Amino acid sequence: MRQNGMNIQIHGWDGAGWFSHEIAGGPAAGQTAAMLRKLRQAPGAYHGKVGEFLTTAHDLKDSGLAVVHPAGLPGGPVGALTVVPANRRSRLRGDFAFGFVAHLSFFNGLVGPDGELAIHDYMENTLRTEPASTHVFIVETAHPFADAGMALSAYLENLSIAMLHWLCEKDRECVRAPKRRPRLHTGSRAA
Repeated sequence: MRQNGMNIQIHGWDGAGWFSHEIAGGPAAGQTAAMLRKLRQAPGAYHGKVGEFLTTAHDLKDSGLAVVHPAGLPGGPVGALTVVPANRRSRLRGDFAFGFVAHLSFFNGLVGPDGELAIHDYMENTLRTEPASTHVFIVETAHPFADAGMALSAYLENLSIAMLHWLCEKDRECVRAPKRRPRLHTGSRAA
């Protein structure tokens, strides 16, 4: 998918390893559009139910971050993702991959100890070698709940696209409508 001239790459971890692909499409449509409408109502963070998932999404200074739980079921999260828009790359923290993996490690069962280092190294290498691209990193639980793995994968990808639109719209707002200072008129100078 190309968004404002940016190449968008989806990278996913499902406990068995990484998979990645470019996503095709353009404007938010269908389920993605419904998610985007909900995100637009949130100034900096969204928390609520979307379909069968309870989602918390944050607009951070350098990226977007979301954690997903199955609605109505006990237990920890079943997925997390981060969206790194190309236009925010200059703000990306040097320890970004470490911070994301450290965040994941607090969720017991989302990622096994063997996966943490693999996720960190993959993210760090990808961000270093592809600096002009927009990247989405999705981490799914290694233990699918009630055989809903396909539904979870589709939900996380749709959420990542909605979040990318949300972040890009917010960034354009900041650029499009800067606050202007009133001009001070001091009168003409006498020579």
